[in-house]
Amino acid sequence: MINGMLEASRGCLKEETRMDIISNNLANSTGIGFKKDRVSFQQLLNQTTTSADSSSKEGLKSDVSIKVDMSEGDIQTTGNELDLAISGDGFFKVNTPDGVRYTKKGNFTLDTSGNLITQDGYPVMGKAGTINISGSKIAIGDQGTISVDDTVVDQLDIVTFDNNEDLVKTEKGLFRNDSDSPEVAVSSDTTVKQGYIELSNVNVAEEMVNMIHSMRAFESYQKAIKAIDELNNKAINQVGSLR
Repeated sequence: MINGMLEASRGCLKEETRMDIISNNLANSTGIGFKKDRVSFQQLLNQTTTSADSSSKEGLKSDVSIKVDMSEGDIQTTGNELDLAISGDGFFKVNTPDGVRYTKKGNFTLDTSGNLITQDGYPVMGKAGTINISGSKIAIGDQGTISVDDTVVDQLDIVTFDNNEDLVKTEKGLFRNDSDSPEVAVSSDTTVKQGYIELSNVNVAEEMVNMIHSMRAFESYQKAIKAIDELNNKAINQVGSLR
């Protein structure tokens, strides 16, 4: 019975973690360039230990695999000349106080000095460094070449990695490269679309179905815990009545 109680408790914690992921995906379903998270419990299902420490939430989370789904979101037209979307594999590079970060969030703007920046004020990086735009006619080509008043000023520094899922999601739609995987040049199939943005890749209907399944599973584990607890109480009372 003790093992059954531990397994049911782990099941509740597992579904609680899944619900946290689903809720975060839904909360960011309208975010530009947001990439949803996927959660896997394969390691947990293979776990055989029944120690008291392994039933804690902290112990559980160390066995949970959470990966970012890097699939492409829908691309939507905006008509804004500083809105950019990457069609295909690739990330914009931005310079932050914590170092270089990567993003799919291409709703850029200009600061007072004419530098191309993110909505959070981080400079967008070109092949020559910070991109400065001074002029009235801005044209950005399929390969990220930036022309101002018909004069080429720079090219967006768009990169990818052998395994994009190694990137670590941080705040504000940014990703950090903590692995030894180097930046890789994007293929010719990857293009930049000016006047467009990439939407979140969250499928709201799918996430709602996942939420319902998770809630039902949580309720089932709770019922199992209650049933085991009643059996324990019954066993204790029956043993006591025999004395």
